[in-house]
Amino acid sequence: MNSDSQLVQSAQQGDPTAFGDLVRRNQQALLRAMLPVTENHEEAQDIVQEAFIQAYRNLDSFRGDSAFFTWIYRIAFNLAKARHRKQRPLSIDTSSLSMPTAEPSAEQQFESSEFRIILRTAIAELSINHQQVIILRELEELDYDEIAQRLDLSVGTVRSRLHRARGQLRELLQQWL
Repeated sequence: MNSDSQLVQSAQQGDPTAFGDLVRRNQQALLRAMLPVTENHEEAQDIVQEAFIQAYRNLDSFRGDSAFFTWIYRIAFNLAKARHRKQRPLSIDTSSLSMPTAEPSAEQQFESSEFRIILRTAIAELSINHQQVIILRELEELDYDEIAQRLDLSVGTVRSRLHRARGQLRELLQQWL
């Protein structure tokens, strides 16, 4: 079985089946990675499809500096972010978000729809590098080695980015924690 890099080279040289093999090999993993980003299965499918279309159109620009999955993930992630920016209001009015007078448990706070909105907004404020590691670790529940492999990073870099991202999220969410 050919590696992704071999398939990319074949596709770049005009092999019509090589890119299809890349899609089949990476499509489900990319869909799983986009579900936490979009929180909507249909939107995640649209993003994945558009990402592969863009990747095919720009395959000649893939230099192989990173793994193919890392490249396609970044394309999909950027598409999701762009779509989210178009759909969201310019600012979120947090004055209407209020907690019930009875002190809810921490579990109830985390499960509340208000918290999910605030969490999604807070994650969107992180740099793209920090967003990627938080989503892959906390929402996809990948281990450090898997994240490092997907993003073509060292495990130390993954740990460092996670540490910084969690610290930033703690600051952004301190009223909820």
